[in-house]
Amino acid sequence: MCASFNKLFSAPTDRERARALGDTYQLPDSIRRAVTIGVDECFLPFPIPNEGDWVTMNQERGQTVESFERTKQTVLHGNRRTIYIQPIGSFDHPRVPSLKNISEFSSHFFPGCRLETLPQIDFTDLPKHSRAGQRIDPYTKKPQYSATLIIDHLKKMKRRQRKNDTEELFCIGVTMADIYPDSSWNFVYGLASTIDGIAIYSFARLDPSFPDIESVGPCTEQERILILKRAISVCVHEIIHLFGLKHCVYYLCLMNGAETEVEMDGQPLYLCPICLRKMYTATGKDRKIFNVVETYHDILDVCQKFHFKDEAAWYENRLNLLTMLTNE
Repeated sequence: MCASFNKLFSAPTDRERARALGDTYQLPDSIRRAVTIGVDECFLPFPIPNEGDWVTMNQERGQTVESFERTKQTVLHGNRRTIYIQPIGSFDHPRVPSLKNISEFSSHFFPGCRLETLPQIDFTDLPKHSRAGQRIDPYTKKPQYSATLIIDHLKKMKRRQRKNDTEELFCIGVTMADIYPDSSWNFVYGLASTIDGIAIYSFARLDPSFPDIESVGPCTEQERILILKRAISVCVHEIIHLFGLKHCVYYLCLMNGAETEVEMDGQPLYLCPICLRKMYTATGKDRKIFNVVETYHDILDVCQKFHFKDEAAWYENRLNLLTMLTNE
């Protein structure tokens, strides 16, 4: 995505991971078990990166639970619990993943919230200065749009069209168009503005046939599953950023950064104990809302529904472990 190279990254030690998780003795039993039981069996530590991986190209210091709780973050409160999905541009292509399926799966990561898809808007609806961010990628020869300018437009739409909306928590745009954050980057899968509560992500590079999507036929079943899984992963990842979580460097985790599709596909569709505890904080530490076992059951159900076999096996194993140790 970008041209810099970071030789200073070193994978965290066990002691650094424990420090990042913090003291768990004061946590409710259900949360404490979820972030401490069977960790070595279920969560792989962050691997030694290869040259070209995200952490070798970007400065990532890691965000501890303590650091997260000290910084300004969005916490669920009152009626502000709706996460809007804003489709941008055309989605008229047989290889496009289903927004309904993405929303259904993603919703289970945000207990207490509701995901709602807004009416589609076109790029022609964007003001001239936003369209001025369009460029041609020199490598793919395909159009790209500025993710930053799209976020600016979504922010203005929020002020103008939903200024009296008392239920909106976040808004995430989604498009088939390729996007980039600024002139120094080739592209980006997604971008989140935590301050504004707005994000954008793109389907374009999630398709293994990119940049020749228009010239190939409908997806095979294997491609359909892969594209849907990638789309869910990026969607959930960007929304979690909006809660104030930064990239994870402690375990293999949904919140790891990804420089390539290969790196993305090596990351799981679950949160590590450290990021899971942060999301517990983000829900206002409400155990009635943030029930890990119920959430895992819900995610297991949709994994099975969408034929995510590896992910279903992980959630089933994790549930068996938590349930077995709870009942002993």
